[in-house]
Amino acid sequence: MNDSKKILIVDDEVEICLLLSAIIQGHGYYTSYAHTISEGLRKFKEKDYDTVFLDLNLPDGVGFEFIPEAKKINDKSKFIIISAFDRNAERKKAASYGAVDFIGKPFNKETVIQALSQVTND
Repeated sequence: MNDSKKILIVDDEVEICLLLSAIIQGHGYYTSYAHTISEGLRKFKEKDYDTVFLDLNLPDGVGFEFIPEAKKINDKSKFIIISAFDRNAERKKAASYGAVDFIGKPFNKETVIQALSQVTND
């Protein structure tokens, strides 16, 4: 397993976390997941994650709130937003917070791999 690339998934839907983990691990990356912003930030502080797949609608806030806090911990990490609200306004807001990509739900394996390749090919 490629432990040099660690991916954190922050989504309140267990099925989404498991699906993303399976896709990403299938490409040799380490994954972990959290279901809230606070749990995600705790895990983010514990391990040096390269990339975060981040849902917007979380039980303890809006996923965008995670990004500035995470950047204080590791400003090299990259963020990919995953959301059912796939509209231009959300995409622009995601970019303004520093997200490198935006994936609309429902997503497919190819979309996830394409986003992952954009952030891991540096």
